[in-house]
Amino acid sequence: MFDARLSDLRDLTAYAPVRVALVGIGRVIFGLVVFLLGLLMVLATKAGEFAPAKPGDLPAWWIGVVGAAFAFAGAALLTGGLGRVVSAFARGCYFRAGAEGVAIRVPVYGWFGRYKLTSYAFDWKEIEQVLYFVRRLNLISFAREVRIRLYGGKEVGIERFKFAKNAKKLVAELVALRAQAGR
Repeated sequence: MFDARLSDLRDLTAYAPVRVALVGIGRVIFGLVVFLLGLLMVLATKAGEFAPAKPGDLPAWWIGVVGAAFAFAGAALLTGGLGRVVSAFARGCYFRAGAEGVAIRVPVYGWFGRYKLTSYAFDWKEIEQVLYFVRRLNLISFAREVRIRLYGGKEVGIERFKFAKNAKKLVAELVALRAQAGR
């Protein structure tokens, strides 16, 4: 591993705080909807016309457990979205590359809105492959990322929404820089 601060790397793209904040706001809205649905399930079965009364109805405690699970999942999504909004204002994020290798500094998200700024610095000799990766669900793509596969099997994935440039263009530039470096 080389010292990215002392090397001659150039910025390939800029950090996209507005895009990160918009992704976070989307998660906040979705998390709020799921949380409120769970809360409604818990409260509606306690009393009123939605309370189970017939012999074939599910027991109230079971509906309460499902509602509590929905509320917990909604709270996790909501706080995760808030963490993304907060991480949009992180300073010092970069995606740099040059003849020596690649250096990346991005927020990595944890549970309930926590994140930490993580720095990666890889020499071209450590990198086995640079990939453009698309996540799909039933042939509908919903996320794109740049994946850097290292010798030894470790992979580092950088989501497309964190940076301004298209992931496909980033991969093309990285492959060209790697070829110039003789790797």
